[in-house]
Amino acid sequence: MQSQIVCHGCRSLLLYPRGAPSVCCAVCHAVTSVPVPPPGMEMAQLICGRCQTLLMYTRNATSVRCSCCDTVNLVRQVSSIAHVNCGQCQTVLMYPYGAQSVKCAICNFITNVGVC
Repeated sequence: MQSQIVCHGCRSLLLYPRGAPSVCCAVCHAVTSVPVPPPGMEMAQLICGRCQTLLMYTRNATSVRCSCCDTVNLVRQVSSIAHVNCGQCQTVLMYPYGAQSVKCAICNFITNVGVC
């Protein structure tokens, strides 16, 4: 299974095998350390509403501050989050399980995700 992190050098979205301590960007060759959650802490992800950086936080948090733009993002308490690539610009989108579609905040394309 793969996880994602934003490159600290060029801000590209990087995929890496779960459990890896770091990942080297193929674009700028920067090495980005993968955050390690404390034992027993379940982690979650959200995309910053201002700069679109992928953020990781402990699942019980109510807000998370973006390390890139300093924006405080409120955490929506949803039982399960799913991911899909935008059908037009390929940006990774997050949506609650059960949703039939998700609108991309970058290009406004609506990607269908519901089960047919």
